[in-house]
Amino acid sequence: MSGSSSFTSIPILDFSQALSPSKPAFLASLRDALVNVGFFYLRNAPISDQTQDRFIEKALGLFELPLEKKLEIEMVNSPHFLGYSRLGAEITALKPDYREQFDVSLGCIVSSDIYEHFCQFATELPAPGPDEPLYRNVVGPNQWPDETAIPGFRESLDTYLSEVSNLAELFPGLIAEALDLPSTAFDQVFDTPQQHKLKLIKYPPPPATSNEDSGFQGVGPHKDSGFLTFLLQGTPHHGLEVQNKAGTWIPAPPLPGTLVINIGRSLEALTGGICTATTHRVSLRQENFQDNGSNLGSRFSFPVFQGVSLDLSAEKISLDIPAHIRALVENDKVKSDAEATFNEIFRGCIGEGTFIARVTSHQDVGQRWYPEVLMKALKGQKDFLS
Repeated sequence: MSGSSSFTSIPILDFSQALSPSKPAFLASLRDALVNVGFFYLRNAPISDQTQDRFIEKALGLFELPLEKKLEIEMVNSPHFLGYSRLGAEITALKPDYREQFDVSLGCIVSSDIYEHFCQFATELPAPGPDEPLYRNVVGPNQWPDETAIPGFRESLDTYLSEVSNLAELFPGLIAEALDLPSTAFDQVFDTPQQHKLKLIKYPPPPATSNEDSGFQGVGPHKDSGFLTFLLQGTPHHGLEVQNKAGTWIPAPPLPGTLVINIGRSLEALTGGICTATTHRVSLRQENFQDNGSNLGSRFSFPVFQGVSLDLSAEKISLDIPAHIRALVENDKVKSDAEATFNEIFRGCIGEGTFIARVTSHQDVGQRWYPEVLMKALKGQKDFLS
């Protein structure tokens, strides 16, 4: 697959190689995935089976709560875009997504020991002060469900997110090494504490009469905005699809014992298109909810988004990527797209673009807390898409 213009499958990397004498082979595979695909499966991630199983159990339990209990923590109550979203409340590419979800955000305090770069503990992020920029409202305190209604829910999420964060904190250094940069090259692009956002997502089976032409989408075609995404596919459903450079949708079905990791637009912009952020979607085709004639029920998916500093701007970035690495991307269109992405993301600072994206994706929240911003953003978005 290395050097091909259009991938036909998603590569599988083994994280145990990154911590062994086989690290050079891991970095070579990582470089190929970064440049040519933008997605990869990761085996042997340092997340315990017990932590993952308990997390999935509690995550599924949240969606089984009565609607009135879920609405106690509805996202529209939070100016920070955190909490529960009803079916169809989020919008992607101007169309509603046919899913329920719950968003939580935590900060990760990273060890300063150069030999142990890991998340020491997760912490709630405070609401911004009155004199801070409006865009900083994309972080803040979470809304948690009533502990008596779902005992152990918060603890299970905290534990899972801490273990994923430990993995996430290692990857900027590994990516830097794969690009022949110093392992600390990306340290400059993160806040302290680093921000990680976790989504719990339920995709109910679509109506029997629906199809892709009827407008139903699990989540529409998009690219993630952050640095990396770490996805746990919690059930055996197919549906996640990744678009290659020829425009073909390549399936990324669940593989037991793996996470799916993909590159976000921030990492693509920071590297001038060397790391590729790839368009993906969740398809709600009827067959994705069947297995040999048996009904699989709802699909569950749990991404963790690794965010860069909200105050990051172009003049604060200094990456001297070697020429032999830059030469890996020969496609002029890729380079020009990356430059456009860079200019769009870092016009002002990344927090501004992130804030506008949240307002337009969660328009009920935008209408309640930021109606003037929403009105201006929707006009600009429609003009851009027309």
